[in-house]
Amino acid sequence: MRRFRVIQGGRQNRATDPGLPRLFKAHSVGNLTRAEKVYHDVKFNWYCLERSVPTAPYENLIADYHKLEEKQANALRREIDHYFTSDEIKSLEAYLRERYGLGLQTEEVMLPVKVKGGFFTEGNAVVYDFIELSEKPDYPLPFKVWGYYTILGCLSTPDMDNAVIFLRKSLELLGFPFNIASRDLESVAKEVYHREGLVVKPQKETV
Repeated sequence: MRRFRVIQGGRQNRATDPGLPRLFKAHSVGNLTRAEKVYHDVKFNWYCLERSVPTAPYENLIADYHKLEEKQANALRREIDHYFTSDEIKSLEAYLRERYGLGLQTEEVMLPVKVKGGFFTEGNAVVYDFIELSEKPDYPLPFKVWGYYTILGCLSTPDMDNAVIFLRKSLELLGFPFNIASRDLESVAKEVYHREGLVVKPQKETV
C-alpha cells in the first residue's frame, strides 16, 4: 500500500427505508505519491471485500429480487456485500484516522437497491489501482476492507508547483503587498483546474 496524505472531508447521509438496515458507501480523499510525483485529491473508494453472511436477507435489500435473472441477481448481491454497516463505518473511521490520519466520507445507500452502480462508476475504460488495506500488518478489524482509486483527472506535480509559482509571480507583478501561503495558492490552483481544466506548463514543454 502506498502512503498518502488525506484531506479531511465531511459526512453525507441520505434517508432510507426505516424497516431496513442502514448500509453505506465510504471513501477518503487525499494526496498520493507515485514515482516521486504527487497526485492531488485522489478519491480512495473503500469496500468490504467479502462476507460469510449478508447483512440482511437479499430479498429485503434488493428490489424485485425473485424476479431477477441469475446474472443480475449475482451482481447485485456482490454489490450489497461491498457496502458497510453502521458499526463497520464507525470502526473503519476510527482505524483510518488513528493509523493513517485519514478522514472518511460516507453516503447512505437507498434501499432496496434497484440497479447496480455503487462502485467503479468512472467507466470501463478507466484503469484502477487497489489498496489491500486489510492485508497490512496488525490490521485489527474483524471485516476485510480493500480500496480502489484512479489518478485519471487528478492534478499532479510538477503542474501544481508550476501553478503556485505562476500565481505568486502574478500577484507580485500586480503589486499585492502581502504574502499568501502556498497552501492557499494550491487551493486556488485546484479550483481553477477543476473548473476550467487549466494547468501551467514550462515553455520548454509547450514548444
